[in-house]
Amino acid sequence: MTITVKLTKQGNSTGVRLPKEVLERAGLSRGDEVTLEVTGGRVTLVKSEAPYSAAMSAYEECRTRYSKTLEDLAK
Repeated sequence: MTITVKLTKQGNSTGVRLPKEVLERAGLSRGDEVTLEVTGGRVTLVKSEAPYSAAMSAYEECRTRYSKTLEDLAK
């Protein structure tokens, strides 16, 4: 899906309004926290994970990646 929107003044900041269909397709709701990833001339908006979920994801990744090392350290 590609859609064009305008940047608008919002107080002392500049904002973009996201249409309802965009929010629905992205699984976002008003009040959700998002992370902006800026690479070159591109801005990607990603729904932020809850701190616990992010920590558990990192734990699972490390546990999988370093399982042999962790077993050796436990001896």
